[in-house]
Amino acid sequence: MKKRKLKGFVLPTIYVLVMALVFVSISILGSSLEVSSYDHLSVSALKKDSKPVISTDQDKETNNVEVKIVKPFTNEKVSVSKSYYDMQDDETRQQQSLVYYENTYLQNSGVLYSADEAFEINTVMDGTVTKVSEDEILGKVVEITHNTNLKTVYYSLSEINVKKDDFVTGGTVIGKSGDNNLANEKENCLLFEVYYNGSTLDPIDFYSMNINDLQ
Repeated sequence: MKKRKLKGFVLPTIYVLVMALVFVSISILGSSLEVSSYDHLSVSALKKDSKPVISTDQDKETNNVEVKIVKPFTNEKVSVSKSYYDMQDDETRQQQSLVYYENTYLQNSGVLYSADEAFEINTVMDGTVTKVSEDEILGKVVEITHNTNLKTVYYSLSEINVKKDDFVTGGTVIGKSGDNNLANEKENCLLFEVYYNGSTLDPIDFYSMNINDLQ
């Protein structure tokens, strides 16, 4: 049999093609591994960005901070003249919670405080003054809104230190006690009301509540 001799350029050509194929294969494999690796890291980073541990903890701490509610006065000589009228109370306590005006007994929608001397009146917590007015029966009035569902109202002031749209912090003195036209009341009074979702709350209960429950 006659042997055929390969031409001189064939082997170098085959060698170049094989090396090129190896190089392309290695490049494709390396590229695939690199994409897979960075894709995994990228997803992990997105998860961390969407749910950061530190941010979440801070949010919880902010939402769970208990805002302290203070009484609307600091004078220890102030006492309760008429309590809040509660439909669930017994008859005796309900009678003690009635206020008398022009031959009519009215259910007390707040707590009526009084003292023998004038006392300063302060806001019970942070809020914005939404109304300053005067009532012909209850005297000068200040309304403070604390959030969309909660507001407090202060009646029977003789002096008012704030104006509408003022922002006040808890404990800020907003005025001084005064009188009203209710029967048998002292000259230095404060009728304090709390409204939550349009309904009144007993202020005595309100002082011990967590404001986060009244959002």
